[in-house]
Amino acid sequence: MEKHPLLRAVASWPGRGPTQLAFEALGFTLHKAWQNRIIQFCGEQRSDLVHRYWDEIALETMQSLGQVAPDQRAFIIQPRYRSDFLDELFAASDFVEPRFPSPPLVKCLFDRFKKIYLDAEFRDSENVFFGLLRKAESERLGIQTMGWSGKKRDFVPFVEKFCGALAFERQRNRWRKRINGGLVFEVGVDFGDNPYCVGKPPLLFRIFQVDDPKYVFSMMHAAVSAVFDRLVAGCDVYAHCANASDYVLGTRAYIEL
Repeated sequence: MEKHPLLRAVASWPGRGPTQLAFEALGFTLHKAWQNRIIQFCGEQRSDLVHRYWDEIALETMQSLGQVAPDQRAFIIQPRYRSDFLDELFAASDFVEPRFPSPPLVKCLFDRFKKIYLDAEFRDSENVFFGLLRKAESERLGIQTMGWSGKKRDFVPFVEKFCGALAFERQRNRWRKRINGGLVFEVGVDFGDNPYCVGKPPLLFRIFQVDDPKYVFSMMHAAVSAVFDRLVAGCDVYAHCANASDYVLGTRAYIEL
């Protein structure tokens, strides 16, 4: 395993449970609703299995700086912690289908994924369900969208507001916060390609050690929601944006997380 101070720092992350509780204490609930929806689909008898799967995925993701495909047991960066539990699930997996070559290692999660993909009525009902929850959470958290045009350049004031509230300091179109031990958190806006926001908040995240700035935990626009979703299962719901309040809610949620 490579030796970098950032790898030592992320090894002390307390895990999905404490992180999720802290996130929920700030008023965010969509991920929890998604998790409950999954447990309802899988059945309470599989609850412990599913939660342990999410916990182990989260630890491997954090300790490999997001450069891992846990369900395929493929690591670009070898973490200090590799899950024996996930290795065992992978070895026992016998439900791979050619049409879906990289399924989740828990079969009921795979079954739900297929149902979302193949059953339009089920997919639409889930979209409506979470759309209503996003609307309710935006109203409860007082999300404001004044100044929104749909363009990425108009995202800057929202990022400025949310980062400023957390004592990030602005450096052009980046916001940075240094914490004890020299760890630096950085938030940015992805201005590339289409000037308009399409589907997901156009955010960039980087974490690095001040003494080793080229070795980075980096989440670019397309990967942000996928990585956060592995760290706290269900957070991808915040990236499904159909209107201005969805974009602003998702931006605030990811910056807070």
